[in-house]
Amino acid sequence: MAEAPGGVRVLDLEAAVSGVFTGGSYALVGVAITLMFRSTGVLSFAHAAFAALAAFVYVDLGERGWALPLAAAVAVLAATAYGLIVERVAVRPLVGANPATRLIATLGILTFTSGLLLWHYGFAPVVAEPLLPSRSVTILDVAVSYQKVAVLVTAAVLAAALAWFLERTRFGVAVRAVAQDPEAARLHGISLGAVARFNWGLGACLSAIVGVLVAPLQIVNVGTFTLLLTKSLAGTLVGGMASLPLTFLGGLLVGVAEAIAAVRVDQPGMRELAVLGLVVVVLLVRRTWAVAPTAYSEPRVSRWRIRIPVPAAARPLAFALAGAGVLVALIVPAGSTYWSFVGGRTLFFVIEALSLVMLVGWGGQVSLMQGAYVGVGALGTGYLVVEHGMTLWLALLLSAVAGTVMGAIAGIPALRLSGLQFAVASLAFTGAAAAWLFERPEIPSSLARSELFGIDLSSDTSVYYVMLALTALLMLAASNLRRSVQGRFLIAARDTPEAVEHFGASATRARMGVFVVAAFTATLGGGLYAVLISGLSPTDFAPMLSLSLLIYTVVGGSQSLVGPVMAGLAFGLLPQITQSTASGSADAVPDIIAGATVILVLVFRPGGLADLVPRPRLTGAAAGPTTSTADVAATTRDRLRHVTPPTAAAALETARSHPYQPTNPGEPRARGAFRAPVA
Repeated sequence: MAEAPGGVRVLDLEAAVSGVFTGGSYALVGVAITLMFRSTGVLSFAHAAFAALAAFVYVDLGERGWALPLAAAVAVLAATAYGLIVERVAVRPLVGANPATRLIATLGILTFTSGLLLWHYGFAPVVAEPLLPSRSVTILDVAVSYQKVAVLVTAAVLAAALAWFLERTRFGVAVRAVAQDPEAARLHGISLGAVARFNWGLGACLSAIVGVLVAPLQIVNVGTFTLLLTKSLAGTLVGGMASLPLTFLGGLLVGVAEAIAAVRVDQPGMRELAVLGLVVVVLLVRRTWAVAPTAYSEPRVSRWRIRIPVPAAARPLAFALAGAGVLVALIVPAGSTYWSFVGGRTLFFVIEALSLVMLVGWGGQVSLMQGAYVGVGALGTGYLVVEHGMTLWLALLLSAVAGTVMGAIAGIPALRLSGLQFAVASLAFTGAAAAWLFERPEIPSSLARSELFGIDLSSDTSVYYVMLALTALLMLAASNLRRSVQGRFLIAARDTPEAVEHFGASATRARMGVFVVAAFTATLGGGLYAVLISGLSPTDFAPMLSLSLLIYTVVGGSQSLVGPVMAGLAFGLLPQITQSTASGSADAVPDIIAGATVILVLVFRPGGLADLVPRPRLTGAAAGPTTSTADVAATTRDRLRHVTPPTAAAALETARSHPYQPTNPGEPRARGAFRAPVA
C-alpha cells in the first residue's frame, strides 16, 4: 500500500478526511447536548428524536412534491416546536428531580417519538433527496460530496455563531451564568425557566438541522439517529460534558476514528468498536467531569402527585385478585400453545426488569447494557449448543457466567463515574456488541430445542413452565437479597455512600456485587429467551432493546419486586393483544404507550405501576428494621394520626413553665423572654 509523505497511509488519510466531514454532524449534536447539560442539568437522549422527526418530515414533504428547501425549513421548524412542547410537558414538571430521573425522562421521549414515527410512517426505511446538487469537491485527493461539505460547514458556522452569542450577547452571558451557578444566576434576576426553554428550542433546532442534512447521506429509519446520538454522546465525553470547543473536536475525532477503523479492518461493526475504544480511552484519561446543576427552573411551591388511596376493606380483594392471577398463570398456558409462548415472552420481560430493579432501583446506577447481556445469553447459548454440541444446561450456565464477567468488567469504570457518564459508556458498549460481536459469522441463526434436566422442551408449554419456575427462583433470591444485610448496605450505598464508608462498610463492594448479580440475571434471561423463540437474529439485540427495557422497568416500578411483574404484564401481553386485533403498525403501540407512560409515572407516580398495588404491611417485631424512605414516611403518618395537636393555651402554658435561661450569665436576655427561676 502506497504511503503519503510523513508516513501516513493514503487510505488512512482519505478515511480521515471523510471522517472529518462525517463527524461534523456528531459535533453539532454533541455541542447542543453539552450546552443543555451545563445549563439545565439534563443529559438528553431526546435529541435523537428531534433529528428523526425532522428527517421523516423532510422525506414526507419531499415525496409530496414540496420544494426541498421549503421542506427542510418546515421540518426544522416542526422539530423545534416539538422540542419546546417536550420541555413544557415532560421536562419542566421534573424540576428538582435528580439527573438520572431526568435522563430516563428523555429516554421516554425518544421511545415515544420513535413509536409515533413507526406507527405513522411504517417500518420500511426511507431515502431522502439531497438538498444540494449531486456533485463533489476534491480535498487532498478525496472526493467529498456537496452534501457532506454542507454538513461540516453548517456545523462549524453554527458552532461559531453559538460561541459568539454566548460571549457577546446579554442573554448568552445569562446562559453561561446559569451553567456556572444556577442559584446565583437566579438571585441576580435571570429567569432559569427562560434559559431552559431557549436551550431546549436551540437543541431541537440544531438536531433537526443535522437530521435534514444527514438524511440524504444514508438510508433512514428510526434507529439511524439513535446510533448517531451514541456517537455524539461519545464526543461529549471528550469535552468532559462541559467544554463546547472540546466537544466539537470530540465529534470530529469520533468521525475520524470510525472511518479509519472501517478502512483498516474489513469487518462488520468496526465503526462502533472504534467509538467504544475512544470512549474507554477518555474514561481512563479524564479524571474530572462536569456536575449537573441542581435545578434549571424557578422553585415551585408544590408538585402534583396522583394519590390513589386503597381502602382497607379492598385490600383482601386485591390480594384475592393477585392469587387468581397466579392460578391463571399456572393453568391457562397448560391448554394453549399460543398462550404458553405469550407467557414465556412475558416472563422474559419480568426477568430483565428484575435485573434492572436490582441495578437501577436498588443500586442507583443507570445502565443501558441490558440488551447486550440478553444478546450474550441468547447468542452465546445458541453458539455453544450448535457449534460445540454442549448440553443446554451447561450452555445456559456458561453464557450466564460470561455475562457475569462482562458485568464485573463494566462495573469497574462505573465505580468512579456518575450515573450519567456510565449511561453514555454503557450505550456505546451495547452498540459495539450489537454491531460487532453479535454479527460474527460463527453465531448460528437458530437453536433447536432439546432437554433441560431431563425435561423435554420441544413444546412451548414445557418451556413456559421451566421459565416460570426459574423466574420464581430469581424473584425469591432477589427478595432475600433485598432483606439481607447486603441489601440494606446496597440501599444505603445508593443514598448515602459516605455514611456507609464511615461505618466501615464498603460501598464499592456493594455496587460491584449488584453489577454481577444483575448481569447474571439478565444473561440467564437472554438464554431462556433464545430457547423460547428458537430463531436468533442479531438485530433483536440492538441498542433500542436496552432503552426499551429500562423504560419498561421504570413504568412497572424500579423500587419494588412488584415492578417487574407489572412491566411483564404491561409489555409482554399488550403487544400480542394489539397485534392480534390491528395491523402491522401495532408493533409500535407498546413503545408509544411506554414512552408516554414513563413521563406520567415520573411526574405523577414515581414508584411506577407497582405503587398502585397494595402490599401487606408488617407490624410489630415481625416487621424488622425498615430502610425504605416510603416505609418510614408511612410509619410516621400512622403514628401522627393518633397525636392530638396542642391548643394555643396549652402551648402558652408550656412556654411559661419552661422559660428561657441564658447559658452564659453575661449573655443579655432577649426582650420578652421569661426569666427562669433559680433554685
